[in-house]
Amino acid sequence: MGAGRYGGFGHTKGSMFIPLDLQFFATKAIGLNGHVTENSISSHREFFFGKSVNKIEKVLQQRGYKTKRRPSIHSGSKAKIIITTNSSKIKNISQIQVSPGSKRHGNVPYVKISTTDGGKYKIINSTKAKYKTDGNEKAKLFFRRHHK
Repeated sequence: MGAGRYGGFGHTKGSMFIPLDLQFFATKAIGLNGHVTENSISSHREFFFGKSVNKIEKVLQQRGYKTKRRPSIHSGSKAKIIITTNSSKIKNISQIQVSPGSKRHGNVPYVKISTTDGGKYKIINSTKAKYKTDGNEKAKLFFRRHHK
């Protein structure tokens, strides 16, 4: 039981009766109209942790995006890139890069979202201490939150 499987908090009234709705969290991270903001990503970054390229692409398509995939252009990279072909002012995601980790960044998985309005956000499934950077990041970084 607990928050991992159910929507409520463990050992509280209702925790055993409310299943966790992943579509609800997807809607909060990527709005129903396909729009993302720094706040929506920051507040709901956990949605991206552990998601495959297929799952993220499916959510984009459910939000009305037309997508295509390509591998990273960097040699040795295992990242996969989802490119949206119909982004707009409302549907502002231009591409999402899903990386399982690399030596370059400390072998930690991350998802990088680029938007048409100039925002770039990297959701890193690790701590700041484990993530390697050259100090020249163009994206706003969001690390795994510490839960007690």
